Amino acid sequence: MAIALLFQAIPEALVLQVGELDTAKKVWDAIRMRHIGAERVKEARLQTLMAEFDRLKMKDSENINDFVGKLSEISSKSHALGEEIEESKLVKMFLKSLPRRKFIHIVASLEQVLDLKNTSFEDIVGRLKAYEERVQEEEESQEDQSKLMYSNTEQQTNRDYHEEYKGSRGRGGRFNRGRGCGRGGRDTSRIMCFRCDKMGHYASTCSDRLLKLHEAQEHDKDSTQDADELMLNEVVYLNKEKVMPSKYEYNGEDNMWYLDNGACNHMTGDCRYFKRIDKEITGKVKFGDDSHIDIKGKGSIEFVDQNGETRTMCDVYYIPDLRSNIISLGQATEAGCDIRLKGECLTMHDQAGKLLVKATRSRNRLYKVGWG
Repeated sequence: MAIALLFQAIPEALVLQVGELDTAKKVWDAIRMRHIGAERVKEARLQTLMAEFDRLKMKDSENINDFVGKLSEISSKSHALGEEIEESKLVKMFLKSLPRRKFIHIVASLEQVLDLKNTSFEDIVGRLKAYEERVQEEEESQEDQSKLMYSNTEQQTNRDYHEEYKGSRGRGGRFNRGRGCGRGGRDTSRIMCFRCDKMGHYASTCSDRLLKLHEAQEHDKDSTQDADELMLNEVVYLNKEKVMPSKYEYNGEDNMWYLDNGACNHMTGDCRYFKRIDKEITGKVKFGDDSHIDIKGKGSIEFVDQNGETRTMCDVYYIPDLRSNIISLGQATEAGCDIRLKGECLTMHDQAGKLLVKATRSRNRLYKVGWG
C-alpha cells in the first residue's frame, strides 16, 4: 500500500526509474536522493542570481523603465526559487544602482524625506520616473535652444563679415580696415553666447571657452614630463553649479562646517584638519558664481562626533582659497549615513545608528555644526 501511494504521488517518468525497487523504504530513499540533488541545483542558481543582483548597475544609456525591468526579473526568479527579496532591500538596491551624476540630488532628497524601510518599490519608481521625464524635457529644451542660438549666431557672423568686406572695399581696397568695423564696434549687450547661454559676449570670447583653452595648454605643458611622474599625478575638474561660496557666513569661527545638499563632495580650505592628504591630486573646481579655484589635494580628516568619539571622514578635497568647510550630504549618504530633517533640526547617524551630527537651521537656511 505504501509503494502504491508513493507511485501515485510522483511523476510517471520517476515511477519508471524506481519501479524495480521492492520495498517502500528503498523507493522513498531513491526519491529523497533525487530531490536533494534538485535542492542543491536550486541553491546554486539562487546564489548566482543574488550575485547578479548585487552587481547590477544602471547604465547612463538606460532609462528607469529598462532598469526596473531587470530588477523585477531578478526578483521574480528569486521568488520562483523560494527566496523572497524584501521590498526595503529592493528599494535601497534600486537607489544605490542609479547613476550618481544624474540622480544624486533626487536620491539624497528621497533618503532624507522618506522612510525607505516603509516605502513601497512602486512609489520610489514612480517618483524617479517623474524626475527622469522632467530632466529629459529640460535637456531637450536646452539642446533645441542651443542649436537655435548657434544658427542665429552663424547667420549674424556671416552678415557682419559681408558688411565689413563691402565697407572695406568702399573705402579704397580689400586690405583697408577702418575703425569700428567688425565685432569690436558692436553693442554686445543683447548678444547671447551659445556656449554658456549668458548675455553680453560671443562664444569666441566666452570665459568657459578660455578656461578650457587654458586647461588644455596646461595639460600640453605637463605632457612633456616623464611618464613615471605622469603616472603619479591625478587631475580632477569639479563643477559645483549649485554651490555659492558667498552664502556661507565667515565670522572667524574655528571648526565650523556647513552641511550642504547641493555640494557633491566634502571640501575644506584648512590643511590643519587633514590626518592624511595626497597632494598629488590637483585640479580646478567651478562654483555657481563662475569662480574657479585650484584643488591642491585630497585626503581624510578626523573629528569628534556628538558622543565624544573620534571619527574619520574620507575623500575630502583641499581647496586653499575656500574660506568655508563644506560637508556633502549626498556623499555622506553614499557612505551609509542616515540623514533626516524634522522641523528646524538635521540629524546624521552612522550605519550602527549612533548620532554623528545634530544641527539646527540658521536664519539663512543653512545647517552648520562645530567639529573639534
